[in-house]
Amino acid sequence: MIERGNKDWQLMSRPKIDFVDGTPRSAQFDDNYYSPTDGLAESEYVFLEGADVRGQMASLASGQTLVITELGVGTALNLLLLMEAWQDVGPADAHCHYIGIEKYPLTLTQLKTLNSPFNRLNKNLITLLERWPSPLPGCHRRKNVVKGFMADFWFEDVKEALFDLESHHQRWVDIWFLDGFTPVRNESMWSNQVLDCVARLSTPGAMVATFTAAGRVRKRLADRGFTVTKRAGFGKKRECIHAHFLRDVPTITTQFPSPEFTQWDQPQHWVAPEHSLVIGGGLAGCHIARNMAEMGCRVTLLEENQIASGGSVQPQGVIYTRPSHKHSKLSDFSLGAYAYSVDHHYQKFANNALEVGSDGELNGYIQLSDPQTHERLACAFDHPDSPLRLISASEASGISGIKLERPGIHFPQSGWLNPQGVCRELLAHDNIRVIEGVGPVTLEQHESLIWIACNAEGKALAVGDTSVVTTAWAANQDTRLQWLPLQPIRGQTTMIESKGALAHLNCTVCHEGYTPPARLGSHCVGATYGLNDVETDERGEDHQTNVNQLIHNIPSLAESVTAESFRGAAAIRCATSDYLPIVGSVPNEAEFNTTFAGLKHDRKRIIDAKQPNYSGLWLMTGLGSRGLTSAPILAEVLVSQMFRRAPPLPRYLLRAISPARFLKRRLIKGN
Repeated sequence: MIERGNKDWQLMSRPKIDFVDGTPRSAQFDDNYYSPTDGLAESEYVFLEGADVRGQMASLASGQTLVITELGVGTALNLLLLMEAWQDVGPADAHCHYIGIEKYPLTLTQLKTLNSPFNRLNKNLITLLERWPSPLPGCHRRKNVVKGFMADFWFEDVKEALFDLESHHQRWVDIWFLDGFTPVRNESMWSNQVLDCVARLSTPGAMVATFTAAGRVRKRLADRGFTVTKRAGFGKKRECIHAHFLRDVPTITTQFPSPEFTQWDQPQHWVAPEHSLVIGGGLAGCHIARNMAEMGCRVTLLEENQIASGGSVQPQGVIYTRPSHKHSKLSDFSLGAYAYSVDHHYQKFANNALEVGSDGELNGYIQLSDPQTHERLACAFDHPDSPLRLISASEASGISGIKLERPGIHFPQSGWLNPQGVCRELLAHDNIRVIEGVGPVTLEQHESLIWIACNAEGKALAVGDTSVVTTAWAANQDTRLQWLPLQPIRGQTTMIESKGALAHLNCTVCHEGYTPPARLGSHCVGATYGLNDVETDERGEDHQTNVNQLIHNIPSLAESVTAESFRGAAAIRCATSDYLPIVGSVPNEAEFNTTFAGLKHDRKRIIDAKQPNYSGLWLMTGLGSRGLTSAPILAEVLVSQMFRRAPPLPRYLLRAISPARFLKRRLIKGN
């Protein structure tokens, strides 16, 4: 499992590339990225033909997913060819999931330069350039790179990434592209440990394609249960190989090793969702409903009041993050969630699912800062492909359109959103049924097979095989969830008319609060912070707090905020004691405490057991004031767990947001 601890934040190293007679060559590994003869034809022959990719894609049944993992994304030429193949033969009701592991990801400029000779791939190259992740360590999911084709970019050392995936003890991969540089020049990509992981993550019958025919690679694959076959090589290369993973191989190298840590975050009981209940119609509930619906699951969403009420009621919010110069679970999750949310919402606007101006606008935001923060962040994020830029007060003023007196951190890809518009779009799917105004809902489980949603009078409203609770701070009103340390936080915003200097605001400016550009002639400014205050009455003193905070941080707007009768809205957000959200299976508290009682005396003790959980009951809450940032990736996390798909985040972050973390901590602390 990947662990970053308190290490200094660094962007991923980029490769140094030389060109020899027009062919890109790695300066570090002294090897070509692709054939000098014809790189496109080589990739087609060695990898797509070698693993019968088009045949496997075309034969997928409805709802099936083909998982292809590449060790060494390199120039992304294989990925571009996979995108093309999926567009040609991929069934409309099936899916393809690409997992690419790369320690030295290309810059955007390198990606464009190295693939520009292949004119036939230009359209997909433009798409990939738009979706190419920033060089942040970790996993970066990109859904629908082309329709039905999802890509996970693991920017990690190959061994670390494979070990992390292997820690789930699930076989996901149907096709492997072993695409590191020649084994004699890059031995770490072909080590016994790496190939052990390849075998353990392979589904029965999985195929391997690679350009090498080195004897030790053939032997290592054969020792791990693969039937290896030589093929004629491409161009001047004499041979290459492909291989099949045999079923029921007895060799120990194909079996998962004993876990290296206690699996308290992995549910013991699991049921495949076919018709799920989602309780709560805010950002969390709407995102998970849509993701499940896109997996073919029927969803009934039940909302106590109206959709996007509660914490999602404010007319404007920001896709917000807070970078740090040090790794931590909170900062790593925050930045990863931000990167995913920006990409997710960019696609919504590009496809006209969201309307610019009414539903939001991705015109960036500036976080007012100070020289000391700039100095700490400069070493970590100083690169043209970084998701943020450190800017002076003068630059901040020019970008924002108003005078700012402090330097800032510019997030050019972000912006503001209207939560109601986001929720409305998410629920527009044929597999989703919405029931509003039902009042408080309780969940009853019938013989561990089905879940029944009942209203306050005990009347059954809907039935499903699984249930997801997304009711924010009210989640622990369910007796199964009373141990959750949830904190309600009242936040009131203030609507200010767009006039004077304020009317020239081009992007959101964040300080202790936030001030976005106008929506329908007004700016939603906020927000106050009232811990454990659950009243939603509108308060004049809170409006004054918001106005004072705005003028204090942006004095140039003082004349734009004239005395008037302010209006706004108060909503109750839900936070946790560690400020991280909560998503995952719901443990049975009593059984969990019994199963993992040994952690009381030794927190590092490895207990060979999984989490005793309520079968089919899942949770997503604690998003605080950052639901627009975290809800999209949290929904991906939950769906990957519910459908047993490869995860969109490293394991240490999945454990950091698991509901069971609080029970585990209580045991360790002896509470």
